Amino acid sequence: MSKSQPKCPICEKEVAGRDENEAFPFCSKRCKQRDLGKWLGGNYAVAGRPAGPHEIAHEIQRDSD
Repeated sequence: MSKSQPKCPICEKEVAGRDENEAFPFCSKRCKQRDLGKWLGGNYAVAGRPAGPHEIAHEIQRDSD
């Protein structure tokens, strides 16, 4: 059984391996930038409840100690 080539999560083209492809797991730099744009534009989200201001302040304080 042959291993199938991974597909780009943006355009679904086959993706070259890490050693040959600087944009891995994307097929190109363009698709990598489109994915970043989706994150920055709020199209993606991490599951879970939003952190409250007091929780964020606590984490900032803990990291600075």
